[in-house]
Amino acid sequence: MSKKHILLVMQRRMLADSLIAQVGDCEHLALLAEPDYASAGLTAEAYQPAVVVVEVPEAGAWRSAEKCLEVADSVRGRVATCRVVLLCPESDAESCRQIVAAKRANRIDDFLFYEASVHYLFSKLESLLRIE
Repeated sequence: MSKKHILLVMQRRMLADSLIAQVGDCEHLALLAEPDYASAGLTAEAYQPAVVVVEVPEAGAWRSAEKCLEVADSVRGRVATCRVVLLCPESDAESCRQIVAAKRANRIDDFLFYEASVHYLFSKLESLLRIE
């Protein structure tokens, strides 16, 4: 079985590095972190991920859920078969509203809150990848 690639577009480098370390030498998953949101589309085109996880940061230039949805659109425009998951803060009501609307419109495949466990994140990824 070939490895399924997952692209992590995340401002929180520690979280991305921890997720990559947790996967380690997994035989069916490979993760790559891209901290530069503006480069995410090009990175996805080169990496060809099955899933991209985009963090909606709580601060900085990419704080807006809509900006992160545009990043997701850019990735999907370059890798049409890519599944998209947004990771967002539950406390940001406006971001939550926008992300739920994006899910209903099939603009993204799913979303998770920061408060979710790592195990839940990986189970969500496995369900999107259909890994057995």
